[in-house]
Amino acid sequence: MIERLRAYKIDLFILAGFLLLPLLLFGDVTVGGKTMVPVDNLFQWQPWASAAAELGVKIPHNTLLSDLILENYVWKQFVRESVFPPTEIPLWSPYLFAGSPFLATGQHGAYYPFSIFFLILPLAKAYGWYTVVQLWLAGVFMYFFGRTLEMRRASAAIAGLVFQGAGFMLVSAAVFPMILGAAIWLPLLLASIEMVVRVSTSPRGAGKTLPWAALGALALGFQVLAGHIEITYYTLLVMAAFAAWRLASRLAFHVSHNGDERDSVTLGTWQTTLFKPAVWLLGLVMLGIMLGGIQFIPFYEVGQANFREGAASLSEVRGWAFPARRALTLALPNFYGNPAHHTYTDAFTGERVPFTTNYYGEPNPNGAHTSAWGIKNYVEGGIYLGILPLFLAALGIWLWRRPSAGRRSAIAFFVVLSLFSLAFIFGTPLYALLYYGLPGINQLHSPFRWVFPFSLAVAALAGYGVEHLALSRREGEQLAGRHTWASDRRPPRWLQPFVLWGRPSAVTALAGMAFWGGALLLAGLFLSRIFYGQVEPIIQSVFLALAKAPEAFPDARAFYSYQFRQIFLFGLMLVAAGCVLRVSRCPIFIPGTGKQRPLWPLLAAVVIGLDLLIANFGFHTAADPALLEYEPELVQWLQEQPGTWRLTTFTPHGDKPLNANGGWLYGLQDVRGYDSVIPRQYVEYMRTIEPQNELLFNRIQPIVNWESLNSPLLDL
Repeated sequence: MIERLRAYKIDLFILAGFLLLPLLLFGDVTVGGKTMVPVDNLFQWQPWASAAAELGVKIPHNTLLSDLILENYVWKQFVRESVFPPTEIPLWSPYLFAGSPFLATGQHGAYYPFSIFFLILPLAKAYGWYTVVQLWLAGVFMYFFGRTLEMRRASAAIAGLVFQGAGFMLVSAAVFPMILGAAIWLPLLLASIEMVVRVSTSPRGAGKTLPWAALGALALGFQVLAGHIEITYYTLLVMAAFAAWRLASRLAFHVSHNGDERDSVTLGTWQTTLFKPAVWLLGLVMLGIMLGGIQFIPFYEVGQANFREGAASLSEVRGWAFPARRALTLALPNFYGNPAHHTYTDAFTGERVPFTTNYYGEPNPNGAHTSAWGIKNYVEGGIYLGILPLFLAALGIWLWRRPSAGRRSAIAFFVVLSLFSLAFIFGTPLYALLYYGLPGINQLHSPFRWVFPFSLAVAALAGYGVEHLALSRREGEQLAGRHTWASDRRPPRWLQPFVLWGRPSAVTALAGMAFWGGALLLAGLFLSRIFYGQVEPIIQSVFLALAKAPEAFPDARAFYSYQFRQIFLFGLMLVAAGCVLRVSRCPIFIPGTGKQRPLWPLLAAVVIGLDLLIANFGFHTAADPALLEYEPELVQWLQEQPGTWRLTTFTPHGDKPLNANGGWLYGLQDVRGYDSVIPRQYVEYMRTIEPQNELLFNRIQPIVNWESLNSPLLDL
């Protein structure tokens, strides 16, 4: 009993530890005095821009996060106004287009239980605490999934850390709370599927299936209510694939342990290994959809009338996938710049230099005063998972060689899931399987969001990599007790660092590759700094040859200085990964625990946590919440105008006064609008006034042609 309590204490310690990374990343917008709402982004447009200097607003921290203030914030504000004091259920919003469905579209997350933060806390503070709690749950659920897959605590903890700190999770948290809320439930859902299959096919599982099915249904209901139907779609696809894989492997296991297949696959076999768990899983999904039905059913209806239905061809959708060169961000997350980086450190003087103009003497078209120059924007391209997790994932795949039916099946699934996810992320022809094979997916113009399943797959494989280290270590210790080198059989000195207890080790070889690869990279980097005069022509050629790089950097020296830090961090993390892998082979234990607990899992967690912290720190906005109280004079004047009317703007030069959805902040109704759900009928109506050239960006545009102002349709 005492031993079990101690075990639970370790579990609780690990679960509490999952709070550390979210609080380090978002402490300024939770316990600090800032808000995560990018209100400073409003001050790049009129009428807010006129007061920017007076209010001390300079360059917006991250212009890529404007959706949080233009969309999500006004949704949350509208829900609060409807609930406090209670007036009416916000079924309909009059503030965009000619009015539009509100609750049916779901992205507001009004039904999501964790949206209670947006009702009980000041809205400026709620976003930070919501994010911390959701990221904590992401780690907890992935840990639970790892334990369900019979990983050790350390292995499951590393899997949870990688999943919660994945680039996809952190960039989504900064701009799309509903994506974060929807994505965190997948590990818990897969754990429920695993347990339903395992328990319902076991002779000792009678009466134990219902709790797991109920847990899965509750998790799916929460997932649907979180408010992002695209993530729900991908979640259901991964659930279906995992369930089919586990059922097939369960059947194969049963056949292989019952002799000849012709004699063993009987009606009873099919009923026990396939039909029974399949019925339970179908019930899980149906009940989960029913629990989320208050959101799922209205969204299904409004989705049929959405303008995006069939609006893009397969070639166009594939064109929005990752370009091949984006694969580099798996190792160098900020190689293509970062919209939150407004300065760089000169590699020669150490001074902080602001980004002002580019090579052509103009502002960066990808975002003035930033280093961003990638073909895919940073939010859509958030794929970084850390350096050590990639090595651990490779070891996790290597673990497949060890005989264990359940483990081998799970590893094979995650390998296949990661390969298919990469194929979809990079827009290969395989994406046609989805585009033509699945209903409604032609509305999802974002193959890059397959980063979500890919992140989960790599996190799981990293957990299995830790399993491999633990298992191989134990075997090595057993060998060490009965094997020594004969003097005539001792390996050459150059091979000895790669040999474990008398035999070659893949782990030590991989450790050597990481450590010495990182060390050589760092040495080459500093040599390039010392002999910059000699290598400058090469750097200049590379700089000019890289598409879009001259649009962000004023010269090759600035480009070199910015990349110096990126490559330095990459080399440092390679060295750290090599050290962790090498220490996993050494008898070094945590002092003061009373037991010989190896140090390397804790060291691995520290290295991964620091890696993800450095890569993502400062990406989110941390603005002065007092800016939310500012009301421009133009808005005050509009509010004083009598009668019932809707506004639009006339922008023949492409500027964005009172940017889309901005009027909603102050209760002004707008002909324009910015939303991924726009009634097709309204789109056609506005097209009769003038062509709609911003639908690709989910916008009903301002009036841009003088003749359109005379259209009688505007009078309606």
